[in-house]
Amino acid sequence: MQVRDLYEFGPYRLDASARVLLRDGAVVPLTPKALEILAVLVKNRGELVSKEELMKAVWPDAFVEEGSLTQNISILRKMLGPDADGGPYIETMAKRGYRFVAQVRQVESNGSKPAAPSSGRLRRRPATVAALAILAVAGGATLYVRLGAHRSRIQSVAVLPLENHSGDPGQDYFADGLTEALTGDLAKIRTLRVISRTSAMHYKKTTKLAPEIARELKVDALVEGSVVRSGDRVQIRVQLVRGSTDEHLWSESYEREVRDVPRLQSEVALAVAREIRARLSPEEQVRFSGRRPVNQDAFDAYLRGRYSWNERTPAAIQAAIGHFRAAIQADPAYAPAYAGLADCYNQLGTLIIGERPPSQTRPIAAAAARKALEIDNGLAEAHAALAYTDLYNWNWARAEQGFRKAIELNPSYASAHLWYSHYLAARRRFNEALQEVYTARDLDPLSPIIATQVGWIYFLMGRNEEAIAECRKVLESYPDYLWAHWLLGMACTQESRHDQALAALGKACSLSGRNPAVLGCLAWAYGRAGERTKALELLAELTELARRRYVSPVAFESAYIGLGDLDRQFDYIEQSYQERSNSLAYFAVMPGRELARADARGQEMLRRLGLSQ
Repeated sequence: MQVRDLYEFGPYRLDASARVLLRDGAVVPLTPKALEILAVLVKNRGELVSKEELMKAVWPDAFVEEGSLTQNISILRKMLGPDADGGPYIETMAKRGYRFVAQVRQVESNGSKPAAPSSGRLRRRPATVAALAILAVAGGATLYVRLGAHRSRIQSVAVLPLENHSGDPGQDYFADGLTEALTGDLAKIRTLRVISRTSAMHYKKTTKLAPEIARELKVDALVEGSVVRSGDRVQIRVQLVRGSTDEHLWSESYEREVRDVPRLQSEVALAVAREIRARLSPEEQVRFSGRRPVNQDAFDAYLRGRYSWNERTPAAIQAAIGHFRAAIQADPAYAPAYAGLADCYNQLGTLIIGERPPSQTRPIAAAAARKALEIDNGLAEAHAALAYTDLYNWNWARAEQGFRKAIELNPSYASAHLWYSHYLAARRRFNEALQEVYTARDLDPLSPIIATQVGWIYFLMGRNEEAIAECRKVLESYPDYLWAHWLLGMACTQESRHDQALAALGKACSLSGRNPAVLGCLAWAYGRAGERTKALELLAELTELARRRYVSPVAFESAYIGLGDLDRQFDYIEQSYQERSNSLAYFAVMPGRELARADARGQEMLRRLGLSQ
């Protein structure tokens, strides 16, 4: 006697042999392929079944794209609905496969077919039949389903790292670059909140489920996919998944030449916008439709540049500059490459990179940003980069105008909100500064630098306890994060917690390779703690360093703050003015400069900076 494969879960009974699914005696209308997928998952209940295993089991003798699998999974989820606990019967293991998670009972039966309803006809749920529309393509390989049930509106998304399926780890930069580019395009839709690439990249090669990721990032939906590059051709697969239910909403595969990828990015962004019914302004529609092809070598060099830029180390910034210059040489009209170059030279003038005086690097950044805007005045990154140069050149009105324009063009650009918060804090507009840095954190919730910058704004406000608390929260997740140790030490110094300040700044010195700016703050802390000899030793170390490399005058000023030498402090404040040091933009609010601000020379400096009240 044959034993049939009968399984019961919730209100359902699956006859895997006959390929029939019943709910309370009524046949659930599913295609054969959807039933085969369900049977494989149910038989392997509780275990991960990879996408490759499912496709091989259901389409053993045919080449079928992964989208066919995801669309059938979507059909199953919609037809099955939630289980008794409100969760899905089928869970997605992000980027890996699927798992059937409901309790299943296997039932033995003889070879007869499942009993039909007593009326002698198969009953179908009228609402289900009325709502179901199926379009079969290529012999049933691709299925699209639309149900009439109400969908909650999607207002926020995250683009998870696109997987590199090229079989060459050297193409990771290309997949990561496309992830960032697609994120940037979606972020230009003003009615949509898009999580920054920095936070999304934490989920590269993750095993977390889609609902868990969506919950952590606080988004309604996830965009995921893969990239295969072969020579000058690239194939991209993208799908949209509802975060709370793991429901597959849309997927598509594209194949283009590399030079056409920028236009493809716009095409994908528009497809996602249509699917989630996002409202696009006429300007946004024109912008998405107006992308031109890009020289292949230029686009490739640009992606390599952004890949290096995101590492934020001195060596990586120099590498990024080389890539962006190569992109410009290959295509002099490619605006994003100029914006990338501007970002690099802005970073070279910061204290932590600090390889050259800002008076040398910032003009190059400003020129590159202006060139980008000359080519494409709608490029948010270029507006933000130029506004950044204006902020630290004390061109206050132009800086605010530029940051506002960048945010108008790309409301989800976390860096623009962050830099605007710096502007507002420097101008003593602290409540607005907090709102902007909070927005930046919402858009990039896993970024340690932005989380630390929340503490930085508190520090500038004199709210040291809150600054300390923010730094400690960052260090719980990133125990070796340099900026958090640095700021923690400065805030503890202001609160006269000398042991904690010295420990934190000592750690920051170690992590930074004894960066001069950090050494200056450590000398400040030793001076405030009454350990003048150690402060003088650090000052001597800075003096010796300055014979071999560039050392920002801010480092020396910090040391003299700790030593209480106001005249020498003003010597280095004047040098900072001549070099247009970033730090001087905060002269009106920076803790530790209270005596300098009260001095007549300090009042004159405030006037020169345009910061007099």
